[in-house]
Amino acid sequence: MITEVNEPVKVGAIFGDKKKKLRPVWFVWSNQEYRIREITYIWKERAGEAVVYYFTVTDNVNLFTISYNTETLIWTLHSIEMAG
Repeated sequence: MITEVNEPVKVGAIFGDKKKKLRPVWFVWSNQEYRIREITYIWKERAGEAVVYYFTVTDNVNLFTISYNTETLIWTLHSIEMAG
């Protein structure tokens, strides 16, 4: 089941890591830290002047979609697909 969230989140990320320009490592949502074990898909879209990078990531249990807006510098958790 996919749950829409669309809330800002705190994210720990590495910029300029190997071939990927931006790699989220962990994020905090609802006072819980989620360690990103794998990035399964990356894409980007334009939103006016901003470029928004989207990441589908997993903590090896659930699947999350998060994004980073280059104009506002805000990370957003868009959705969660819970296991089970």
